[in-house]
Amino acid sequence: MNERSPMDVTLSIVNTNNRDLLRTCLATVKRTVLRTSYEVIVVDNNSDDGSAQMVIDEYPEFKLVQTGSRDGYGSCHNRAIREARGRFVLILNEDMEMLDGAIDRMVARARELPDLGVMGCRILNPDRTLQHSCFNFPTLGQELFEAVFPYTLTFPTSPLRSKMYHWNHDRERPVDVVVGCCMLIPRTALDKAGSFDPQFFVYSEEHDMCMRMRKAGLQVLFTPDAEMVHYGGQTSKRMSLRMALVQIDSRMKFFRKHHGLLKTFAFRLILLIGALLRSVGWAVRALLVGRRDPESRAKLTEYWSSLKVAAAGRL
Repeated sequence: MNERSPMDVTLSIVNTNNRDLLRTCLATVKRTVLRTSYEVIVVDNNSDDGSAQMVIDEYPEFKLVQTGSRDGYGSCHNRAIREARGRFVLILNEDMEMLDGAIDRMVARARELPDLGVMGCRILNPDRTLQHSCFNFPTLGQELFEAVFPYTLTFPTSPLRSKMYHWNHDRERPVDVVVGCCMLIPRTALDKAGSFDPQFFVYSEEHDMCMRMRKAGLQVLFTPDAEMVHYGGQTSKRMSLRMALVQIDSRMKFFRKHHGLLKTFAFRLILLIGALLRSVGWAVRALLVGRRDPESRAKLTEYWSSLKVAAAGRL
């Protein structure tokens, strides 16, 4: 930790070509953090939309770090973590909007928990409906269930799923994983368990972080007493096929790191089963609707690409 003028919390915000959302995020930080000493470090991930200049012009009190190349999500946050002066580090996306008192309440609660590893809060969609933000650690049984039963068609709120759709996030409780767009982490926990693993370019980095915290004897906690809005997926939407394949690759890396080669091989077989089933389904739809159905073509491309990644064991 940088010992100069320690403060309550460092906000680490990674931005990739989302200037307007970043501007809103920073404005809500200034408006809503009233009882907590803080600093903001914006890590601009080689944006070309004027994001960095916007921070320089409109928020000169905040620190700007420019990567110079397109780096992974965890790697970008690691840059801010190395320079952070806060007793806590709050990991944030640029597409977050702070609601009144959210950061103040998170930090106040975190101070009361000597064994805290990671804290997440209640995440809302832009229309203020709940955005489910907690996960179970992945298992082979759960992965097989989700390969056979897609979210959109069957048992969407089953407790067997990885994402906790069966729970309305209405009480404080320990969980396996909180979503990576908002993670409050004590500096002491980072010193004990380590920062983000850069092998995860994006996706599964929060699963890995939370797993390492749990292995270090620290708890992962969800609190409903703080709320933030997440506009969600603005960067990923521009590269949907690429991001779908990166997500599969990250999940394989997580299994390889935490479950070993044998379970990773079994997980790859499950990925193959899921991709084959979905390919058949979309092929049938294409036959029924006609070859000009763009959604069927896009999905078939995605799942055939997924098959190749799962078979190869890497992206």
